[in-house]
Amino acid sequence: MKLDNNPFQYEAANNLKDEMIVDYYIDEFNCSRFIQSKRNVFLVGERGSGKTMALLFNRWRVQKLVAEKNGEAPSVSTIGVYIPCNTPLTHKAEHQLLDEFRASVLSEHFLVLAMVYALADTLSEIPDVLNEADESWLRNEANFVLGADLPEDGNFFEAVKQFVQRDLLRTQRAINAGNREKFYENTFSFVSGFVPILNMCVSKVPQLNESHFLLLLDDAHALNPHQVRALNSWIAYRDHSLFSFKVAVAKVGPQTKVTSTGGTILQGHDYTKVDLEAALQNKDTDFFRLAQTIIKRRLQNSSISATPEAFFPMSKDMEEDLRKSEKAVRDEALLKYGKGEENRKSVNDFIYKYKRAHYFKNRPRKANRPPYSGFNTLVFLSTGVVRNLLEPCFWMFDKAVSMAGSTERAGELAPISEIPSRIQTEVVLDLSTRTWDWLRDEIAQDIEDCSTEDGERAYRFLDALAIHFRDRLFHHKSEPCALSFTISGHSQDVMDKLRPLIDILRKAHLLYIRSGVAKDQGKTEPYYVPNKILWPARGLDPHGQHARVSLPANVLWSAAEKGRIELDKEEEDQRGLWDNER
Repeated sequence: MKLDNNPFQYEAANNLKDEMIVDYYIDEFNCSRFIQSKRNVFLVGERGSGKTMALLFNRWRVQKLVAEKNGEAPSVSTIGVYIPCNTPLTHKAEHQLLDEFRASVLSEHFLVLAMVYALADTLSEIPDVLNEADESWLRNEANFVLGADLPEDGNFFEAVKQFVQRDLLRTQRAINAGNREKFYENTFSFVSGFVPILNMCVSKVPQLNESHFLLLLDDAHALNPHQVRALNSWIAYRDHSLFSFKVAVAKVGPQTKVTSTGGTILQGHDYTKVDLEAALQNKDTDFFRLAQTIIKRRLQNSSISATPEAFFPMSKDMEEDLRKSEKAVRDEALLKYGKGEENRKSVNDFIYKYKRAHYFKNRPRKANRPPYSGFNTLVFLSTGVVRNLLEPCFWMFDKAVSMAGSTERAGELAPISEIPSRIQTEVVLDLSTRTWDWLRDEIAQDIEDCSTEDGERAYRFLDALAIHFRDRLFHHKSEPCALSFTISGHSQDVMDKLRPLIDILRKAHLLYIRSGVAKDQGKTEPYYVPNKILWPARGLDPHGQHARVSLPANVLWSAAEKGRIELDKEEEDQRGLWDNER
């Protein structure tokens, strides 16, 4: 089987072909409306939440394919210029050898050259864009303004790309010369390098006279601090008539909004923030609907007519057992609240809280793990991240093909109409076990700034949470299926130790931070959601419930050190899930 035939490929978006981006992209949360506007926009979300896909979908050559697919002529009214920031060029660390001023100048120079190259590369893709332009004037102007000495061969945009590559070489040689007192003097800033080239193109290339340029900076969290401050300074520009910035940033820690001059850019004033994270508590949430649309689109593109729910069916045994649990819990609720119409909401709330808890609690102690299957379960296992949704689907499809003994015939696979629940369960449990194994054995080698001791703390921290959540499942009387937590008692010394551990778990995609309404006067507060792929190996229900556990910071740090959550007696007394309080 060729991997390209699997409809659930979860390759990084910038490795996908343009045609696949057109086929797979789902414009949820109105991203395109914001990106195509003249506003400065920050797209914020966890890795795998769709930021890169949104930017790539709006780059010019992909929009050209979209227009052609719709039978329309490609438009140059807006031109998306895709600028990846997580590249060897932007990762260059030479600035660390220089004083602050020269480090700032050199860092901006490297970023500006990358942007100029991306601009020239994008414009060279527009058919016949230079037909009505005076290329001789453009070359002379660039040579005079930039001191560029562009090569005479090839069109103007190809010459600009060659100039950028040559200037990068000159810069690198000057830095490598070893004389720290000497500095490469021909550096470019945004206003001395990028803006002049853009102004030349717009004023002297007739096709571009009315164009607005979308500068799509991807993975901007990978920029060094000098480049981040420079970018913030550019975003602070008030004139957005010619260009605007669309910046994708992963949630890997706090991102400064300070400019090079010490000012600050403000949300709503200088930029609009689009958060790609969505709450995930039930079937009515934005992410659940997005997940349905994504899987449905991918099935359709592979000529599979089944709905997501039919393609990933739930185990029949589990469906029956859940019906039995619902009946048992309903009977309990009717005894507790009564059968009157006025008690219907209390009864329904009780069933919502305890139906699945009853099923997981009352499984025989020596039984196999629960059958983790069904499209709903896959959505909850994703923890609200698209890539986490696609990965198990990919391996389930691959395993279904292998087990069916399918062979490739004329480039096509034998039809797969559904993924049996048994295969779903096997894949989920395997991914869950492998995640724990990686956390225990390899996180320190794979995650930057994670020492061996930090890796051990990370394992003990999540292991203690798993034990705590399982204990709540069997004993807690009000919120037995809570799978997220808040941190209370934020003493500075404890949080100084706890924050680096949380950052490591976030980098490892094992812990996510969300924002929700606090119980205290309706304020918002951050809460923490461990990646739910962890829970099947521990026999927990990834569906959870809309509830958060408040855990003191010192208790969490102690858990990282000792591997267990030790609460005071008041919290421990919250027992008796099935106690009748009449």
